[in-house]
Amino acid sequence: MKKRWGTPMAMVEEFEANEYVAACWGVQCDVDWANDYEWQQGDYSHGVTHAWDHCGNSSNQVIFDDNGDNVGDRMIETGTDGLGDLVCTIYTDETYSTVRNVSSVQVGETIYWTTTASDGRTWNHRGKVYATAEGHPNRS
Repeated sequence: MKKRWGTPMAMVEEFEANEYVAACWGVQCDVDWANDYEWQQGDYSHGVTHAWDHCGNSSNQVIFDDNGDNVGDRMIETGTDGLGDLVCTIYTDETYSTVRNVSSVQVGETIYWTTTASDGRTWNHRGKVYATAEGHPNRS
């Protein structure tokens, strides 16, 4: 039996992503404020309610930066209660009368937005934007 001696060496591999991963921010709905708003509008009794484990969770509403320029490109509510993903429309204030471009939204800010289900029900939200989505620090 022949023995061979090899020189010891270390191999280092550098991580290289195989595709672009979008950055994103989470938005947490103020459930108590939103339920009070829906009650005042008369929508609460029609199933337009807010829950802490859905829109109250900042990982359920996500602002995506699709091209990596640190500017929001779109906002989606992903954690609905059986309604699928809903597109969010952002507004300038609680009157929900003037649409605001998602690109103007900044981390730490309080924003107002609506989501509408296929059956026509619309939810009015108010909430804070966070740098990462709760429970999903690398969510993309």
